[in-house]
Amino acid sequence: MKVKPTTTVPIFTKGGQFLNKLLYILCLILMILVSIWIGFLQFRLPEVVSQHAEKEVFSAERAIKFLEEFAVKPHPVGDPEHDRVRDYLVSELTNLGVAPEIQVAEENLSAWGVPYEGKIENIIARIPGKNSSGGIMITSHYDTDENSPGAADAGSGVAAILETVRALKESPPLKNDVIILISDGEEIGLLGAQAFVQEHPWSKDVNIVLNFEARGSQGPSLLFETNDQNERIIAEFAKGASNPVTHSFILDLYQWMPNDTDLSIYNPFGMYGLNFGFFVGLFGYHTPEDTVENLDMASLQHHGDNMLDLVRHFGNMDLIAQEDGKSLYFNAIGKKVLTYSEKLVLPIMFFAIILFFITLFHGFIRKKLDLARTMLGFLVFLLTIALAYIIGVFLLVIISFVARMDLWTISAYPVTSNPIFISILLFVFAVIVTIYLFILKRLNATDLTMGGLFGWLILVCFSSIFFKSSSYIFVWPFIMGLVSFNLYIFLRNEFSVKGKLLSLGMMVLPIILTAPIIYLVFALLTLQHVGILTAITSLLIIFIIPALNGLRGT
Repeated sequence: MKVKPTTTVPIFTKGGQFLNKLLYILCLILMILVSIWIGFLQFRLPEVVSQHAEKEVFSAERAIKFLEEFAVKPHPVGDPEHDRVRDYLVSELTNLGVAPEIQVAEENLSAWGVPYEGKIENIIARIPGKNSSGGIMITSHYDTDENSPGAADAGSGVAAILETVRALKESPPLKNDVIILISDGEEIGLLGAQAFVQEHPWSKDVNIVLNFEARGSQGPSLLFETNDQNERIIAEFAKGASNPVTHSFILDLYQWMPNDTDLSIYNPFGMYGLNFGFFVGLFGYHTPEDTVENLDMASLQHHGDNMLDLVRHFGNMDLIAQEDGKSLYFNAIGKKVLTYSEKLVLPIMFFAIILFFITLFHGFIRKKLDLARTMLGFLVFLLTIALAYIIGVFLLVIISFVARMDLWTISAYPVTSNPIFISILLFVFAVIVTIYLFILKRLNATDLTMGGLFGWLILVCFSSIFFKSSSYIFVWPFIMGLVSFNLYIFLRNEFSVKGKLLSLGMMVLPIILTAPIIYLVFALLTLQHVGILTAITSLLIIFIIPALNGLRGT
């Protein structure tokens, strides 16, 4: 009897292809998520230390007790509550065993270029070192915006100073002097800082300034500003801080932001400075919602850890002035801060250019690249960036219209801004990936990727020449991508297991380095600049193209 053929085999084959493709997509998504998670390890906040912990350590639970006493009502300059807070802080410093004084200044002050007529009262104290080579000044301001109780801005810094002083008094004495400045009039023109550097004799003893600020109620205590000659102080910061979070690109970004701090006064007077602040939860910035209840205890703990760690680190060093250079610096993975001299920026750029043309030549001799199609890939790269920007802006306008909320209100609250931000990025990502999958049916993955890498090369050169502090954002993902892409070109079969693993691996390091940058730009510029963030996201997709191409061979 003749057996009738069945369709079991083809159905099984199709099913196997579907499962293989599904498994590959899951691996792709998993690797992207793991890469983002690794990149975000640097933002992990420290555990809040109990008030019952050892007396020598910083405890946010102890520090919050100070805040609960003075961050009750708005206390701007000239308000009766301002006087109450001043007296409370003087009393607490006295109880902690230092001898505070009030520096009164009424002349030669200017608020944003306009002569100021009024009284400014700085609170100043000093802890002598046992063999001082200079002074470390810890500073924050106690005046507030007229609408704000100032728990974060900058009560968090003031409370951290009080708890740090308490911990220092419970510890063996440091080699160097510690100068305490709780400044006044910061909110109306950096007036207390002006008075200190112009009139107080201790200003000449300050070698290093540690300034603490806040532009929100949550998030990591981020080192966001330092002086130009920062090579040694950044290297020491990376060694001295137990939980360092910093990126030098913020120096370039900070110049475009409508904010200023007391460090802007100290730097021109030759003081080396480190400026710390947290930036998440803008709803509390200069509003009645800047309360103790809304302040994240972990952010306060991070503030205090940075302060006490660095006072102790610099407090036992020889603070001798030397010629210094300028560094780029950034968290690589977790708490590891990488630094290198700005003098290396242009040589690294030239190396990247050479590596690009080596890769181009490599692709030509292996007949994996075509110049015309590569230029077409570059055009696609430009169009996707423009499209990502337009989609991001358009979606935010639609969301704002539907929610009947202005952009600032949407951006100010993480509970609304974070889901919206993630949703917009995912939508833009899906659209751009869909476009690239469509184009991959008509254009080789190698040409499309190389065209995008040419666009990255332009960004590398532009940032290396005009925005050196930000150049690492582009140059290191670019170099890592080129190295991986050369290995990809070298493969005879990009659809082999080795080829697929390599294409998946090509995207890992660029995402690890770049994903935290996108988050920081979001935290600093808010959703109001979402178009920039979606455009940056589209840049990253270039490193995913070989992995997307792997779907064709699955």
